[in-house]
Amino acid sequence: MLKKLTLGLTLLASLALADATITFTPYKTAAQSIGKGKPVMLEVGAESCVNCKEMNAILAPIIAKHPNYKIFDVLLKPPVVNILDPRPQVSIEDQLKVHAIPVQIFYDKSGKEIYRHTGILTADQLKTAFKKFGF
Repeated sequence: MLKKLTLGLTLLASLALADATITFTPYKTAAQSIGKGKPVMLEVGAESCVNCKEMNAILAPIIAKHPNYKIFDVLLKPPVVNILDPRPQVSIEDQLKVHAIPVQIFYDKSGKEIYRHTGILTADQLKTAFKKFGF
């Protein structure tokens, strides 16, 4: 009976993780965690990007399973032009030097960028990266 209950709970947990969704984090909020004593990963993409959606589907169960990991999904948005403020606005793409999406940027606990990948990382590649970078 206990074995069946354990198996049932494991199945329910797996289904819950499969249904996990990504919450986008504003870059300003995510940037506040960089260099604060824990490694950080930024997943940079756009809502209209098919590969970004696939990357989010890979990341969602990992984030749900490891809520202590500092993983942030940063959403790129079209630039907003403010005619009342003529100063040029620096976009997130420029700040992060993003030329294609999706891109994953890993920072060490001191805030130094230690790895950058453009495209989709598999769950196994992410697991290896998290282990290598001390998550």
